[in-house]
Amino acid sequence: MRVFPNTLPLQWRLYARHLAASRRPILVGPWQSEVGFELLYWIPFLHNLRERYGISRDRLIAIGRGGSAQWYDTAGTADLYERMPLDEARTLSVQSSQRTGSIKQTGTPAWERHVCALTANGLGIAKYHVLSPSWMYRLVAPFWEGKQPINWLDRHLLHAVKMPAPPIAPELAAQLPATFVAMRWYARPTWPLREDLVLWTRKAVAAVAERMPVILMDSGLHADDHADMALGTIPNVLKLSDLAQQTPLNNLAIQSSVIARASAYVGTYGGMAQGAMRWGVPTVALYDQFGQTSPAHLHLSQSLSLKTGVPFMVGRPGDFDHLLSFVSANSGQKMAPRHRVETAVS
Repeated sequence: MRVFPNTLPLQWRLYARHLAASRRPILVGPWQSEVGFELLYWIPFLHNLRERYGISRDRLIAIGRGGSAQWYDTAGTADLYERMPLDEARTLSVQSSQRTGSIKQTGTPAWERHVCALTANGLGIAKYHVLSPSWMYRLVAPFWEGKQPINWLDRHLLHAVKMPAPPIAPELAAQLPATFVAMRWYARPTWPLREDLVLWTRKAVAAVAERMPVILMDSGLHADDHADMALGTIPNVLKLSDLAQQTPLNNLAIQSSVIARASAYVGTYGGMAQGAMRWGVPTVALYDQFGQTSPAHLHLSQSLSLKTGVPFMVGRPGDFDHLLSFVSANSGQKMAPRHRVETAVS
């Protein structure tokens, strides 16, 4: 479908009404982009569509990747990597980044249509609609570009106070400490792979592990341009890869099921940190340099933190050092219990 920017909102309303008037299943996705965009924008975009146009969850089939479809409140789920090998999907991301400077799904390339056709065929669906992520990316872009304020997002997004995390496998749950801090450290533009930063990260993990068990959310997989930092063996630190076998079809589902049960989350500023906050876990997200990412995402995360009461603290390594010093000085005081809220906020 050819979209003219000035008429995009009108075209979206017409298409949304078309979807609502039909009875056919709706394939949602496939999603291949960043975790943060999926959690902060794409899933709330779908919630808004359902509420505003009265579309039943029974018609929706979410096509995520790595098990992320389990984050969606849809009757059906599928996975990109069921229809496309991980290496091929990663190659497409690299090609998109080289061609456009971004992996954002602002169009509907042939591979998306092919994945939807394969998914529908595998589910025995002959006729269906497709809701491409390109709609969300185009409609919400004015906010990222600084042309619209944060309350403008209410036209397109509906955020639940707390997002449900996937159920955890009993054998994995049995291996988790009663209380623990979940951490994920990976290289990205805000947290470059430098020797001094790797050494600082190892010391920070060790300092937290002196107070409470830590579980590192490593996977052993390389699905995008994010690479897990290798920190070696640290006392009182467990690696998720040693507790559960992760595959391209389940790694995000497994990681989120553990993070959602943590007492706190600490890690690289990015998608999983924003996810932890959305799953109701107090979060500390760190960056070394705030480059190649929009402050708009941080503003939205902090706004959601204020609405939900779930702490979301963002800072540099030095800020975290000061926080640890404060905790050490007051280590005799008990920490307040986690704040839990179950109602919905738009």
